[in-house]
Amino acid sequence: MLTELVTAAAIVGVCLIIHVAGILLMAEWLLRRREHLERNASGRQVALLIVMLFAGIMFLHIVQTSLWAVFYYVQDLFSDFETSLYFSMVSFTTLGYGDVLLPRKWRLLGVIEGFSGVLLCGVSTAFIFAVVNAIFQFRLRRRVGTEGGDRL
Repeated sequence: MLTELVTAAAIVGVCLIIHVAGILLMAEWLLRRREHLERNASGRQVALLIVMLFAGIMFLHIVQTSLWAVFYYVQDLFSDFETSLYFSMVSFTTLGYGDVLLPRKWRLLGVIEGFSGVLLCGVSTAFIFAVVNAIFQFRLRRRVGTEGGDRL
């Protein structure tokens, strides 16, 4: 069981680093464009921005679930990579269909992957919410024409 927990902690750690790095890169990209977005962004540009952020977040989650899947496949816990990836995505998203199961010795990994998936999806949701909220505030200030638009 100790091997299982240490392995899971290592994978969670790598996933966390990937996720935080990805979020920080996206945030830095947005911050460099803040002034332009605040003053000039049209509705179409805002929509495209949100789609791009969503795609970036999805990419991060696919990389993370793929990392888990590689571990499952390399350890020969499933017969093929597609099954490993399927199990990983079902666990990460906490769907847990139960049609594919880890061997008894490794079954806690699926639970830990689920815990980390919930937390990382929560971070992603919070990030997108913060961006959408900031864009709303920019557009509200522009519409009102004053800096007092922060009060709703």
